[in-house]
Amino acid sequence: MLEDKLAPPQDDSPALELGSGSRVAVMGGGPAGCFFGYFLLDMAQRVGTDVHVDVYEPRDFSRPGPAGCNKCGGIVSELLVQTLAAEGINLPRTVVQRGIDSYVLHMDVGSVRIATPLQEKRIGAVYRGPGPRDMQEKRWDSFDAYLQALAVNKGAHLVHKRVDDVGWDDGRPQLETRDGRPETYDLLAVAVGVNSPALGLFEKLGFGYRPPRTTKTCIREYHLGEEAIAKYVGSSMHVFLLNIPRLKFAAIIPKGDYVTVCLLGKDIDASLVQSFMDSPEVKACFPPDWRSDQVSCQCWPRISIRGATRPFADRIVFLGDCGVTRLYKDGIGAAYRTAKAAAGTVIFQGISGEDFRRHYWPACQAIGSDNAIGKAMFAAAPQVQKSRLVRRAMLEMSAAEQQTEGSRPRMSMALWDMFTGSAPYRDIFLRGLHPFFVSRFLWKALTSIFRRDRKRRQEVRTVGTGALGKSYADGEVIIRQGEVGDCMYVIQEGRVAVVAEQDGKEVRLAVLGADDFFGEMALVEREVRSATVRALGDVRVLTVDKKVFLRRIQEDPSLAFRIVEKMSQRIRELNAALVKLKARE
Repeated sequence: MLEDKLAPPQDDSPALELGSGSRVAVMGGGPAGCFFGYFLLDMAQRVGTDVHVDVYEPRDFSRPGPAGCNKCGGIVSELLVQTLAAEGINLPRTVVQRGIDSYVLHMDVGSVRIATPLQEKRIGAVYRGPGPRDMQEKRWDSFDAYLQALAVNKGAHLVHKRVDDVGWDDGRPQLETRDGRPETYDLLAVAVGVNSPALGLFEKLGFGYRPPRTTKTCIREYHLGEEAIAKYVGSSMHVFLLNIPRLKFAAIIPKGDYVTVCLLGKDIDASLVQSFMDSPEVKACFPPDWRSDQVSCQCWPRISIRGATRPFADRIVFLGDCGVTRLYKDGIGAAYRTAKAAAGTVIFQGISGEDFRRHYWPACQAIGSDNAIGKAMFAAAPQVQKSRLVRRAMLEMSAAEQQTEGSRPRMSMALWDMFTGSAPYRDIFLRGLHPFFVSRFLWKALTSIFRRDRKRRQEVRTVGTGALGKSYADGEVIIRQGEVGDCMYVIQEGRVAVVAEQDGKEVRLAVLGADDFFGEMALVEREVRSATVRALGDVRVLTVDKKVFLRRIQEDPSLAFRIVEKMSQRIRELNAALVKLKARE
């Protein structure tokens, strides 16, 4: 064992850096670990450094039920879908069980459907493993297994072993697995999650790490079948704001033949879960003959509500849930952000504790600071739950925005971003202080006093699929030359033709296929579209908003690398074409 090697490392070298031949271990093959391995190897290849990466993950994400479960609600946020698309990572329809195109907010005063911007499916409902324990036929792929494949294809080595002990070997982290063979590495990235007993291995190492503070929650799976889901749930995520003590957030998420029920709050227990399942608003989302005890799968995971203390040291860094994550929302997005920030620090700065403090820790602090605002907002939730007048005003304001074409959806977008995690809590809070928002909300509150108590419900019967983005038929124009653009497009499936129009004639400039993007110049300049893009056959395209892209570029400048690389490639191709034309003259 490694009990004799618990002293913190005393490395007197002037700088700790990875070089060619360095060995990196990643404990945990979930999103944080796989994103880290993927981006670490990608960045190392850019700078010409040959790094060996081992990802330790004992679970098999191809097995249904607990053996392949990663205890997660399984939502890939709108923000993350767009960000990954800009990175060149497009989630296939075999992984996305259902594309979400709207949220439905349920309260005792009624329900309202809030549609996605651009009427496009930009939220993915996934299973971290292949599905619940009673799944008879494997119809979809595991999200975590997909990320593992990305890392492996980039050059990582997947090690199906459990790490039983951690220590130091001459100032370097050393791992010991069940077979008793120790392995020494130059860097250890820990991404095991807050439900893993492996976190207990690090407090004894003496560099000050303390795990995050957590609370218990509940996740249930119910098998309904596609027909029932299409009729009662549709392609919407159903969110509930009910007067149930200790319940902060609850949702029903459609996934293939199943729905996931996710309850978040303060130490969720069986009685609270039953109170939620028995509420009429929840029962309306299920068939009449459904019973809440017909559970296909259930778990009671713990989730982080406050980040870890000192999630880094010389040659060690903690990622995702075991470091810091977003409060109640977008845990996979937080895993992506922390993993990429850590990978950038490792490749471009170094692997000392001071390097991580200067260049990685700010990304963690940004999430933690925003969580503090989110905690205050959720603390106010009980007052909303208790006030029928406030709930009715929220409903009336949201419904009016959804029904009035051209209106600015202030309440709808605040709720949308709150539910999806597509914006920081700080942004949502500041928008709520806008004078127009406040005045409009107060007006709705006053007018609702004089209106009969009635429920406003919008029927949701849209059949959803696992495809993200928006579909276009053969010959349909996606963007037109001369229009003003404010977004980029990433092709999910199919092909498009890029044509230039001049003197009433069209010249085909290029044919683009899956994973290619177009319209990127709209992200960097205020000019009209320079070409028309049409679908060649059936095509599916995902939109990346300018605001989303510029915000992420500010937080992570390396995100622009792929765009610049592709633009450079297109310039080279254009130059080669011009040379050929000149040679023919």
